[in-house]
Amino acid sequence: MKTKRLYLWAMAAALMMCLPMCMTSCNSSDDETPTITTSGSAVVSINTATLFDKLGITDLIAERLAERDMRVTDSVLVYNQQGALVARLGAEATTLKNVTISLSDLPQGTYSIVAWQTTSNGSEPFWQLMDADQLATAHLIQVYPSSMNYTRAIGMFTTTVTIGSEAATVNAEMAPVGSIVDICLDGFTDECDYSYANLKLGDEEPGVDGFYLDPARSGEDRWVLSTTRKDADRAIGGVTPSSPEYKVFTLSHGENKVFTLRATNKTTRESEIIIRAKFTMKPGTVATFYFDFNKLNYQPSYCGLTKDFAAWKAERDDKKLVSDPCVQWGANLQTVHDHVASKQLWWRMQNEDLLQESDSRWTRRYYLARCLIEAYFFETEDGRSLSGVSSICFDPTVPTEVAFAHVVKQGYEPKGAIAWPDDPETYYPIFLSADGQTEVTIEPLQQGGWQIY
Repeated sequence: MKTKRLYLWAMAAALMMCLPMCMTSCNSSDDETPTITTSGSAVVSINTATLFDKLGITDLIAERLAERDMRVTDSVLVYNQQGALVARLGAEATTLKNVTISLSDLPQGTYSIVAWQTTSNGSEPFWQLMDADQLATAHLIQVYPSSMNYTRAIGMFTTTVTIGSEAATVNAEMAPVGSIVDICLDGFTDECDYSYANLKLGDEEPGVDGFYLDPARSGEDRWVLSTTRKDADRAIGGVTPSSPEYKVFTLSHGENKVFTLRATNKTTRESEIIIRAKFTMKPGTVATFYFDFNKLNYQPSYCGLTKDFAAWKAERDDKKLVSDPCVQWGANLQTVHDHVASKQLWWRMQNEDLLQESDSRWTRRYYLARCLIEAYFFETEDGRSLSGVSSICFDPTVPTEVAFAHVVKQGYEPKGAIAWPDDPETYYPIFLSADGQTEVTIEPLQQGGWQIY
């Protein structure tokens, strides 16, 4: 009996010793249950050269980065699904390279990522972020109401990303918000009659001071417009005889945007309009505005895409008029206008309402240069049935050889001379098109100059 009692006691003691161990083991199992992750991360990757590549200024930016205290700055804003700002980060680079911006400890979910890129020289930033707490109101504006050289170029990228348990990667390819305009003036020297010139882009439209970051905004709704100035109140760039070229960045944009070149006359000290031209500017455009002071009156400026400029200038330097008139006989006014606007980027209307000529035809005139006009003649007051075109140069210093060369270039063949009934003693050279349907004459003007009709 005693032996059996001792055995039962020992067994009970062993059970008592095992019980805490079992409880400890069970509790350890509970503690080792995996915790559900509720935060995530993302990496925003940016090639800093992409923006400048699109604007054709990569080499210039690289030179400035190497020579001066300038750096490329990239900024990232993160908004939740309610449009509230949850993170703001940035990065800087002194060379054009890939940079990464890491976003961490974000609750898993869907976010709007907004990134933008520009340059900085360490002083007060040129672009200022405003009302960033909400995506709907966040916008950037230029701090100084001055012209912007190409280093102020700014680009933006937006996307939506879902952040989960694994790190997300966002490849941010910056798109230009505005455009580059390369101002280039030939013949603008110390011997020129003018001492300073500036280029204005725009007319009576409100000036553009900035842009909204919300990707839901599109078209004109994305721009921050000035309430105090017109677009033309601010020159986009100015040049001098010692520095006749200037590459600028501008937010101005629109269909048939008016370019106005003004210069200060050395004698009168007054600012004169040298030429006005039109060109359609869309964000991301790389354009050239070119004017030759040596050919002030009869040669048009160039106001168009930079990629087409070299071919245009080669043609102009061949001493031929840069003109391509519409000769679609029977066409209406709209067809003619569309032709002029698409073929001759420097056009400007002399009259919007048709003017009645003495021969009962109605005329629309377009300036191609300061002293060069194209006139289109219609049979009806409402601009139907095109029946004639005249290119008129009223600069007496321009030889008629320029007109002859232009007509031959257009494919017309010389066919002798013709005299009009009211002036039988005077003969004018006559040309015919290859199909024999269009007749061209070149006539001098009494006050000097000539016309191709």
